[in-house]
Amino acid sequence: MNFCIHSASLRKVKNMIFLFFSMLILLVTGNHVTAATDTTWSVSFSVNMTKAVKDHLFLPDSDYVYVIMDQGIMPLKMVEGPGLTYSGTLYNELDSGVTYHFKFKINEATWETVNRTVTAQPGMVNYSAWWNDDPLNYTTFIVNMKYAVQYSLFNPTTDSVCIVGTMNNMQGSPKMERVDTSLNYSYVYSLDPGAIHQYKYRINQGDTAKKQLELLYKPNRIVRIPDTLLEVASDFNNYNPAKRLMTFNCNMGYYVNTHRFSISDDYLDVAGNFNGNGANDVLFDTDADTIYTIEKFLDTAYIHQGPLSFKFRINGSWNTAELVNKPARNYAFHDTINHNPNIFGCYYNNFDPSVPTPPWVYDVSIQGLLIHKQILSGSYSYEDLNGIPEDSTSFNWFRSVDSLGVSAVPIDSAWKITYTVDTLDIGKWLVLEIQPRAAYGDSAVGKPVRVISATSIGGVGMDELSSLITRVYPNPVSDYLTIETKKEIDRIALINLTGQKVMEAAGLHTQAIRLQVSQLPRGIYMLKATTKSREWGVVQVIKY
Repeated sequence: MNFCIHSASLRKVKNMIFLFFSMLILLVTGNHVTAATDTTWSVSFSVNMTKAVKDHLFLPDSDYVYVIMDQGIMPLKMVEGPGLTYSGTLYNELDSGVTYHFKFKINEATWETVNRTVTAQPGMVNYSAWWNDDPLNYTTFIVNMKYAVQYSLFNPTTDSVCIVGTMNNMQGSPKMERVDTSLNYSYVYSLDPGAIHQYKYRINQGDTAKKQLELLYKPNRIVRIPDTLLEVASDFNNYNPAKRLMTFNCNMGYYVNTHRFSISDDYLDVAGNFNGNGANDVLFDTDADTIYTIEKFLDTAYIHQGPLSFKFRINGSWNTAELVNKPARNYAFHDTINHNPNIFGCYYNNFDPSVPTPPWVYDVSIQGLLIHKQILSGSYSYEDLNGIPEDSTSFNWFRSVDSLGVSAVPIDSAWKITYTVDTLDIGKWLVLEIQPRAAYGDSAVGKPVRVISATSIGGVGMDELSSLITRVYPNPVSDYLTIETKKEIDRIALINLTGQKVMEAAGLHTQAIRLQVSQLPRGIYMLKATTKSREWGVVQVIKY
């Protein structure tokens, strides 16, 4: 179909621009008229490409992965997320109750061999898989029987050893295989990533007279299965003269209470110089008191090699590690004679609610159009470790001739969270400084935080508003609109020039979404994307 915009249409579009910017102010402040739009039948896809990368089938820097569906649905290009997991969402394109056949495809030629189906249902349907249903999650359990032999508990000629645990319903695995001529025995499981298993080792599983379970009257071993290969090595009964017990305790109470750490969905690990800065050393809350613990047996060589150096991490990623831009934690590992155990305890990120701590602000931003006479508003989040409410937080606006705010000069009487742009601001940058204050307490005043406008005054401000959204295409659009974002978004909305939401979808958890907009009237719309942490971006969309 040939597309042409007539001069009359162009004049009409120009005449609507003033109304468009007026409506944008409503969009920024969140004052909208909500339309009763059907937001059901969305399907979110994710595929883990880790194994495909390892097998050299997929190059993250140059290749793409798509969802290819039947019944005339256009291919959906996926967007890379954490851990080589690619995701995308189809919104309002599928019919509820209908089962669709699909496959994932790399570039233009490499198809999966498995056949997949998904049934659209009211609400959001989430579909997750590994490329070609070939996960990289083999877990090898290894037990050292050397000292069991020395103490006549185990005879490698006549005895066997197995795993008894939740991975086999406590019935015991087949006999573990001896590794070469050593006294290490191994067994390999393919377990679901994210699953948590408890287990112990047992000598002579089937022989009632000779069988012996390790760690009697002691807690089970426990492991969380990662999305990768894993070796879990232990000594039978945890006995090894060359090792000493090290216990790590980390209090996650504050992070749980402030909804920054989910007991059901997140996990905590410790990474340091004793495990290559990122092994699968996961801590567990065994007593349901939000204190996470792990017991590790470390070689006595660490007693003489200097202190242990480590940090705790949420979900096994350095992007969510504690103590950002601060030194790692240190612990002087020592011998445990004379009942002197190695125990390290702390609050995650050193957030101890019992210690008076100044409040702070974060996610500070300037919202609004950076245009003469427009009203700007500061946006921020307040936090106080001791739970003291906010009171009398101060706001100060500055004017700067440079984009770094080095030459910022205070603006007279600009002491509120809102500010009306003045003629003196044109061509300059605005700076907002927020200093948090708590209602009471020993540390009631926090450090001031500054943020500078994304552009100088006089620009339309769209660069600032659209920074979250990286790509919108095609634009102008007729049938399907694809949106790609820098971060995972939770909600998206299309708003017409009267401020009405004509389309909205929530609970997306994706960086790529495709909207079917063929049913919308021709005109100019604003598309607003919002993350779960309330970051947002806005772009203009033309529907023809």
